[in-house]
Amino acid sequence: MRTNKYLKIEIQTELDLYKFIEHSNKPREKKRAIAILMSNEKKSVPEIAKKLNMNPDTVYDWLINFTNAGLDGIKDKPISGRPKKLRPQNEEAIKEVLKKSS
Repeated sequence: MRTNKYLKIEIQTELDLYKFIEHSNKPREKKRAIAILMSNEKKSVPEIAKKLNMNPDTVYDWLINFTNAGLDGIKDKPISGRPKKLRPQNEEAIKEVLKKSS
């Protein structure tokens, strides 16, 4: 069974997490950072999991990853597989066409 301890982070780390949330464009990373901040506010893992609609085991993993690797521990890992063939400028053009057609 996992312990129900809270993370205690330094003020600078807390500020770094807020900046991370503000600048990240990945919702999963933001959710992980919010979980770390909630733990720092002495919220329990089950409470954090409930508020974020996640499994408590997943939240525990996030806290462990953050403890071991800092901000790098909550970032998305690279996804394997074939890279996109569509160029970013073409993707934007397609999105514009789709907006106009709806």
